[in-house]
Parts: sequence; C-alpha cells; structure tokens
Amino acid sequence: MTTSSPSTTSSLVSRLNRWLSRRCSSQQWTVDRLRIAQQPYAGLRPRVLLSRDLSLHFNLDLGKIPANKRPQALQQQLLLLSPFSEPGHYASWQGGRAQLWIWDQNTLVQRLPQAARYSVLPDSALSLTRPLDEGERLVAGINGYEWQRWRDNRLLDSRWSATADAQLAQLDLDLSLRSPMQAADRQLLQGIALAGIAAILLAGLLIQAGAWLSLDRQQQRLTAQLEQLEEGNQLQAQARRRALHSRDLWLTRQALLDHSQSELITRIGEALPPSANLWQRYDYQPGRLQIFLRDPSPDPRDYVRRLNATGLVGDVQVQPEPRNDMVTLQAVPLADGQRR
Repeated sequence: MTTSSPSTTSSLVSRLNRWLSRRCSSQQWTVDRLRIAQQPYAGLRPRVLLSRDLSLHFNLDLGKIPANKRPQALQQQLLLLSPFSEPGHYASWQGGRAQLWIWDQNTLVQRLPQAARYSVLPDSALSLTRPLDEGERLVAGINGYEWQRWRDNRLLDSRWSATADAQLAQLDLDLSLRSPMQAADRQLLQGIALAGIAAILLAGLLIQAGAWLSLDRQQQRLTAQLEQLEEGNQLQAQARRRALHSRDLWLTRQALLDHSQSELITRIGEALPPSANLWQRYDYQPGRLQIFLRDPSPDPRDYVRRLNATGLVGDVQVQPEPRNDMVTLQAVPLADGQRR
C-alpha cells in the first residue's frame, strides 16, 4: 500500500487551483500613469482597472429626481463636470446618490486600445463592496492611496494621495475581485432569471399539453373501441334475433313434422264413411283442418262419431250442401298431449 507525500498533495491542489483559475477567470489590464500590467482576475469578462490618480470622483445627490429620470440627469451632470473632450465614466448608485468617476477616455484608448472594447473600472470602485458604517479610511489601490469619508454606509467624499496617513485605518484592495454589480447587470440577471422562469413555465406547459394530447388520443382510442364494441353488440343482437327467429321456425316445422300432415290425412280418410267417395280439396294449417268432399247421403252425426273416434281431431263440424252433394268438414288437429 502506497501513501502520497504532502508535497504531492500540495502539487495536485496547486494544479487544480490553476485549472479552476483558467476556467473561471478573465484577463484584466491595470493602468496607472507610468505602466500597464496584465493579469487574470475572478470575472467572466475582460476589463480595464484604472488607477484612482487617473480619474476624478464626484458624489452626486439626485434623490429629488424621479428614479426613471436619474440616468438622464447623470448624463447632464457628466457633461457639466467633465474637463475632458471625450470622457469615460463609471457610476455606482447608492439609493438616490451616485458615485461618479470620470477619466480621459481618448488618452486611455491611445495607451491601451483594449479600453475601447472592454469595460473600464476605477480601482477605488472595488472598495464599495466593503462599505464603512461611519468615519474615514485609506484605500491602497494600484498606485497611491485614496482617502474616503463614509456615513451610514455611504461614501460621501474621496481624494487621491501618493502617501499614506498612518493615523487612518487602511484597506488593501484585492485587485482580482469582481466588478460591483451595476444596474444594467442587474437588469441582465433579472432578464435571465425571468427567461429561465419563462422557460420552466413553458416546459411545464408543454409537458401538460403533451399529457393532455396523450389523454385526448387515449380518449379517442377508447371512444373508437367503445363504438366498435357497441357496433359489435348490435351485430350480436341482430344475429341473436335472427337465430331466435330461425329457432322458432325450426320448432314450428318440427311441430308440423310431429303432427305429420300425410299421416293425419290418411287416418282421417280411413275414418270417413264409405259414402264419402270423392275429395274436392283440403286445407291444412296448424290449428285448423278443412276438407271439401262429395257425399250423396251424408250423416253429420256419423261423421262426428267417426272422426272423434280417431283421437286426432276435435271440434268436428259437418255442413252438408244438398244441391250439389258437397260436404264441408272442419276440425281442429289435436296435439300429442290432447290425443286420446
């Protein structure tokens, strides 16, 4: 089993810190009267950090002006206060009070062309991230010192000095700090946040719309299946009715076969008296039998007695017609359970 030495662990940490620094930092140029230096800082965009001795500072109270008109009022003050033909400026708002730094942008661009593309920040503006409740202090910047006077966490006045006053507390600026957030940056972050919220809401809406469409398609599919089932039930009902009708017909025909017409007529013919020598026609239906025959001397009682004796028919009626020797015979065929 091997163990890593402290020097190896320190080397790994150092490399990791350098890798994170390269990935999460940008370049900045520090500018004073004599020199320009380039080094990384903990920011997302390149910037130019300007020494306090190259800028003028003004503390403007614009609290009586409506908030939506303060940027325009600041531009007007900039034109009045600037001694430069092409001024650059940086403003930081503390309520209705504006901390304003002004410098000669034309001269700065001549010395450092990158100042035309990237944001320019006075080094003393970094001290706004560490306000003072009350009192005075010195801030050590790129070159020299800045005397500051604070009250109620607001910067009231500042002056640059090449030497330090040993009686005042001193703040050494960390030149790698990020720039203080400006109103435009806040608006950008607010816009990004609102866009993110809108994207989340849109995603939720799309998910709900997709779920609704899925439910709608499922409902349509279930409706189609239900219609198919109803149609199938109707077809089954129709088939059942047809089957029942066919069954009734079969039962009727079976009943007719049970009471065979030929057998019944044969038995009836055998039971008739000998004088009934010629049949004109007969009509046989379930529940009724009618025979037209010739008999010169019919005896109705004899007909009734003979036919009742067969046990095949009942309710026998005999109607002679003397003019043409015809006899109309009517009877009701008996079912099996009614026969004797």
